[in-house]
Amino acid sequence: MTQTQTETIAAGASEVVAAVLYGKKDMRIETKVIQPPASNELQVVVSETGICGSDLHYYHHGRNGDFALRHPLSLGHESAGVVTAVGSAVSDFKVGDRVALEVGIPCSECKRCKKGRYNLCPAMRFRSSCKTAPHFDGTLVQKVNHPAKWCHKVPAAVKDLSLAALVEPLAVSLQGIKRSEMTPEDEATVLVLGAGAVGLLTAFAAKKRGGAKEVVIADISAQRVSFAVENGFADQGIVLSGSKPADVDNPLAPAITSANYLKEKAGADDGFDVVFECTGVQICVQTSVFAAGAGAKVVLIGMGTPIQTFAIGSAATREVDIIGVFRYAGNYPDALAIVAEDGDTVGKLVTHRMKLQDAVDAFEIASTPVDKDGNLVLKVMITE
Repeated sequence: MTQTQTETIAAGASEVVAAVLYGKKDMRIETKVIQPPASNELQVVVSETGICGSDLHYYHHGRNGDFALRHPLSLGHESAGVVTAVGSAVSDFKVGDRVALEVGIPCSECKRCKKGRYNLCPAMRFRSSCKTAPHFDGTLVQKVNHPAKWCHKVPAAVKDLSLAALVEPLAVSLQGIKRSEMTPEDEATVLVLGAGAVGLLTAFAAKKRGGAKEVVIADISAQRVSFAVENGFADQGIVLSGSKPADVDNPLAPAITSANYLKEKAGADDGFDVVFECTGVQICVQTSVFAAGAGAKVVLIGMGTPIQTFAIGSAATREVDIIGVFRYAGNYPDALAIVAEDGDTVGKLVTHRMKLQDAVDAFEIASTPVDKDGNLVLKVMITE
């Protein structure tokens, strides 16, 4: 450590351990310096951070869609922890409070922010994202300073802080439900493509907040589909296979075949009322359009390849609305209420827990459908 670093620490800063990504599969455990919190900030010991699909994209490819790594970055944004220091201008938090971190910081002044759509703020800084440069370090670090405005107190009913960390992906799912404009009066039949963590939470949210009449979830993993149904995330599960269609000359034939199979198995001859696409995989995005009924809605939650072949003609001629979802806006309070009410169910998503020092191993496990013992991998949580 240099003399300057020593002087900085002596002035009130402290050392913390962080996992830092330098490039594809190049994650290093390092020591950093953290300053005391600014007047509007809280300093939080990060107790739990879930590994997200976007984190895995950065880890394996050095990018997530259009957003590429330009300099070393700590990943992690599904986080919760305990307040250890309070900025001088903060009056509504105290040391010891448990908080869920909403890690996107918008400008709060632009027209999108003023309309409540702050997730679309052009000046948004989001932890662990490469959308802007310099990047904003994520939460795979022992402590962070974070604006108190974007910290949410965890209800007393939530005993396990990993549930508070799951609020972040649940907020994404709730954004999808909000964008779909589902209501219980619709008695909608819902299809969720993808039974990963976000797909499972979306299926759960469709029942809990969307009032879906029936939720069908589909995935290529029989183990994930069984988990979804057995644990109450969905009413029905369908396993998709890679069988080839008869019309090999039509590039959309595999998607049409999959969609027809889903509708037949679910008894949804006229198609589903709402389809949530939670994979970002091209064939699944295509399938979502053909599985939707006339006048239905397709909600794109998964982030995949930026440019895809898309069945826009089928969507247009049947007035299928294509709705995009990018993160969330205003959903944390409701997500916290859900985990307080249904923590026993939501908490089943956490299948593995590992220490920050073992972050590389955690990312390797999170990259597999099952661990070396054959156990299902859904949400890997990195703990302090």
